[in-house]
Amino acid sequence: MSILFKNLGQWPTRLRLRWRGGMRLRTTMMAVVLLGVTTPALLLLAVEQRLAEALQRTQLERGELALIAMGGVSMADPLWVVDHAALNSVATHLLENPQVVALRVEENLSKVPVLERMRPAYSASLEGETAAQKLNRRTQTIVRSGEPLGTLTVWFDAAYGQGALQQRRLQMLLLVAVQVIASLLLLTPVLVSRILRPIERLKVQATALLAHGEGQAQPVFVWKRRDELGLLGRHLSQVQQQLAELFGQLGAKNAQLQQMALYDQLTSLPNRSLFTDLVQREILHARRSKQRFGIFFIDLDRFKAINDSMGHAAGDALLVEVARRLRETLREVDVVCRQSGDEFLVLARDIQHWEFVADMAQRVLKAIELPMALAGGTVRVSASMGIALFPDDADDFESLVKNADIAMYQAKVLGRARYSFFHSELNSRLQASIELEKELGHAIANGELVLHYQPQVDASTGDLVGVEALVRWQHPQRGLLYPGSFIGIAEESGKIAEMGVWTLGEACRQMAQWKARGLDVGCMSVNVSALEFRDHRLLDSLQAALASSGIASADLEIEITESVLMAETETSQRIIARLRELGVGTAIDDFGTGYSSLAYLKRLRPNQLKIDQSFVSDASTDNDSRAIIKGVVGLANALGLTVVAEGVETAEQMLFLQESGCHTLQGYYIARPLPVDRLEAWIAERHSAVALFA
Repeated sequence: MSILFKNLGQWPTRLRLRWRGGMRLRTTMMAVVLLGVTTPALLLLAVEQRLAEALQRTQLERGELALIAMGGVSMADPLWVVDHAALNSVATHLLENPQVVALRVEENLSKVPVLERMRPAYSASLEGETAAQKLNRRTQTIVRSGEPLGTLTVWFDAAYGQGALQQRRLQMLLLVAVQVIASLLLLTPVLVSRILRPIERLKVQATALLAHGEGQAQPVFVWKRRDELGLLGRHLSQVQQQLAELFGQLGAKNAQLQQMALYDQLTSLPNRSLFTDLVQREILHARRSKQRFGIFFIDLDRFKAINDSMGHAAGDALLVEVARRLRETLREVDVVCRQSGDEFLVLARDIQHWEFVADMAQRVLKAIELPMALAGGTVRVSASMGIALFPDDADDFESLVKNADIAMYQAKVLGRARYSFFHSELNSRLQASIELEKELGHAIANGELVLHYQPQVDASTGDLVGVEALVRWQHPQRGLLYPGSFIGIAEESGKIAEMGVWTLGEACRQMAQWKARGLDVGCMSVNVSALEFRDHRLLDSLQAALASSGIASADLEIEITESVLMAETETSQRIIARLRELGVGTAIDDFGTGYSSLAYLKRLRPNQLKIDQSFVSDASTDNDSRAIIKGVVGLANALGLTVVAEGVETAEQMLFLQESGCHTLQGYYIARPLPVDRLEAWIAERHSAVALFA
């Protein structure tokens, strides 16, 4: 019993330690229920035991007093008559009571014990046991007829009744245990079903809330309870639903942000950032496996002209179509990237030999060159491509792209619409071109550009009817540079417009100077590039040049190539109409080499057609060229146009052109492009040139 109470006494300490360490809710609830049930029962048991002990103690005391009183009465007569046999019989009768251990009878007169009896087999010291509270000693005076005869002392067993009390304790403890077990059996199912299980379900639901965004399927919780836990569960379900919607929106936003961060928004191709990461990984893989791969740098040819003439929407549609064709033409393992504007990068994986790369590049170029339908009609576009190989040309991303860019630039120099492999000489060429581009900007500002003029003469009389202004660059170190060495750079760098403005102004200024001196050179022809022709500032530049020089607009003629004029007929027609309003003439240069259209020629109504020198150079030997020249002359005569033959280099060519009815001749046989002073000298001696036609 003491061990049980000792263990029960240790429970608060154990619970306190577990509480500080953190107990599970189930354990806490069970501990609370167990304490709630057992604590009142144990308190009741303790109170009942104390009351039972007090009651038994009182009853034992009363029994002891009654026994000693009865003994005193029973011994009065035998002690009076000094009947020892009767006295001994009374003592024996008292010792038969289980409470009595020993007794002693003393006579008052002699103070000598008359009788002293003990329970059989009891040998302990009465005084010692009494001092140890194992025996209770009680004394009673024996009286007869009011006269005291002696004293009766009785020793009672102090442990008498403890067995019954212990049995009662065990019975009460068993009753309490049954009560606790019954209470637990009744309360536990209610506790589990109404509290613990819902709480566990709430824990699972809360865990599911934390698992949002980890790609796990979320369970659905339905709460039908009407109590507080059910209300809390429904609130959590609402929170779970709201979180699911929120995480869905966040997922969509993250996907959108990732798309924006790593992919081009127009073409949906990887952007440079993602492409850089992919190439760097491919470099590591290629180094380990000793493989090769290639980087293609693709730039669309003259994309700006299409973008400016047809609008940005058409330009965007063209880029999307080019991206689609690149994806379809290349392998699945290859990666296409839109770097910027009209530039694309390609990672060609697992390259075995350069012939394979060349075949792939050729297929890509052919796919790009196929006609494509845009809002403004059907257009064709070509591309220039540079190729750099890993590890042959470079072993890091930046160098690979740089070298592929250099090779692409070389492809443009070679005539566009082709591919070029990188080699070390290209780098030095590129550096020279970059340096030349920088110097070109200074050349315009420092007056290093000059105009040479090539005479145009009447085919019948040889009289000077006009000059064509041709730009040259008087480079301070490299000497006189011809247009072929810097016009392409001017177009790529965007300086062609500034150069065109200067050319128009200088040609008009020189024309005004000649007129002021009374020198008649006929009409001044100025070439206009495709970018200048489509630039809305062309008309403003023309008007400014005419106004500042003071020459008549009829003294100026603008030359545009046939390919530029026929590519955008609506725009060309509007510009030519404005030129006609200004009184400025127009000439179609390189006629016969582009996409000639008689209907558009009728609508545009230029002043002159300039037969390309390729036909003139073959006129003396090739019948087809002769037929083409005669056909152009006949067409021009029918439309009332003037025909100029370029590239006249021999007397035979001149004679044929005269016989064919060509109106104007221009070429080295007449005169080369000349600076101002030499042209003036040539004009002074033109009578010598006229003699050639006599």
